[in-house]
Amino acid sequence: MNTERRHELENNALAHGITTWSDKLRPYVSLILAVIAALLVLFIVTSFWNKYQAERNAAAWHELELALFEGDGEARSLQRLANSEEYQGTEMQEWAYMSWADRQLRLASELYLRDREEAKKKLSSVEGIYEQFADSASTSELKNRARLGLARVSEMQGDLAEAKAQYNLVDGSLALIAEERIKQLEGKPATETVAWLTTVELPKRTPPTGPGTPGARPGFEATPPAADAKSGLNFDSTQSLEQILGGIQDGEADKRYEDEAQPAEGDATTPAVTAPTEGATPPAVETPAVPAATSPAEESIPGEAGAPAAEKPAE
Repeated sequence: MNTERRHELENNALAHGITTWSDKLRPYVSLILAVIAALLVLFIVTSFWNKYQAERNAAAWHELELALFEGDGEARSLQRLANSEEYQGTEMQEWAYMSWADRQLRLASELYLRDREEAKKKLSSVEGIYEQFADSASTSELKNRARLGLARVSEMQGDLAEAKAQYNLVDGSLALIAEERIKQLEGKPATETVAWLTTVELPKRTPPTGPGTPGARPGFEATPPAADAKSGLNFDSTQSLEQILGGIQDGEADKRYEDEAQPAEGDATTPAVTAPTEGATPPAVETPAVPAATSPAEESIPGEAGAPAAEKPAE
C-alpha cells in the first residue's frame, strides 16, 4: 500500500513540474518556434551553398587539368585561370598561379643561353609569385613548392647562398629533392658551372641575309622585255609589266578595231556563178499525171477497161 501511495505522489509531482514549466515557457513559444524555423532555413541554405561550392570546385579543377595538358608553351591558359574572376577564391586558382610560375621558370632555363635578357624578365615575373605563396599559401604543399621555386630562381641568378637557404626551408614530400640539390651545390663542379653561366658571354647571332630572310618581303619585280625590231613591237620602258602584258594602247586598240571593220579595196568577193557543163543532161521536168476519164460504156465492156471505146455516129 505504501508503494502505491509513493508512486501516486511521484506522478503528481511530475505532472506538477510539467505544468509549471509549460506555464513558464508559454510566453516564449513563438520565439522558440522562430528559432527552430531559422535553424531549419540555415540548414537548407548551407546545404545548397555546399553543393554549389562543390560543383564550382569540380569545374575549376577540370579547367586546370585541361590547361595543363594544352600545348601552349607560354601557358596562357594557366595565366587566364589564375586571373579568372569566375573561380576567385578557389584552391585551384593558387595551383594555377604556381603551375604558371613553374612553366615560366622552365622557359627561362631554356632561354638562358640563347636570350639572357628575356630569361631574366621571366625570372623577375615569377619571383614575386613564389615569395607571396611561400608566405601566405593556403596549404603547406604550396608553400614548399614556392620555396623550391625561389631556390631555383636564386640559383639561376647566381646567388648560391640564398638558393641553399630556400632549399633548407623545404619540407614534406619535396624535402628529399631539396636535400639532394643542396649536396650538389656544395660540390665544386656545380659551383663552377653556376659561376660560368652568370659570366659567360653569349655568342651573337648573325641575322640571315639573302632570299628567304625571315621578315623580309620577297621581290616580285620583273624586268620589262626589250623592244624587238624584227617583230615590230615597241615597248615603253616607263610602263609597268601589267600594262605591257595587258595588250595594246587605247589608241592602237581603236585603230585595230577600225581596220577590222573596213576591209581593203579589191578584197571584197562576190558569190561565184557556176556555168553548166556541156553534154550534161538537164534534169527532166516531171509532169503530173492526169487521170483518164471514165465513161459508162467502158464500164459495160468487159476486157477493154484500159482502152476508151469509140462512139458510133448516129445514122
